[in-house]
Amino acid sequence: MIIHTVMPDEILYAGIEEIVAPEEMQINGINMQVERISINQVRVIRLISAELEPYLDVAYLPGQIIRL
Repeated sequence: MIIHTVMPDEILYAGIEEIVAPEEMQINGINMQVERISINQVRVIRLISAELEPYLDVAYLPGQIIRL
């Protein structure tokens, strides 16, 4: 990725070390990317499932919190 800007690198990349890559998990047979909130809770980032039904289920909408 190329970024053309007059902003200094220190400002542009401030806090980039704190970004955590999402985990891929299978929950109830549905592949998804999640962000771990705590040991037993995750937040849905996106679904990676090929089935159509999980996309219509409000329990798996992006931003929903799932208890493990």
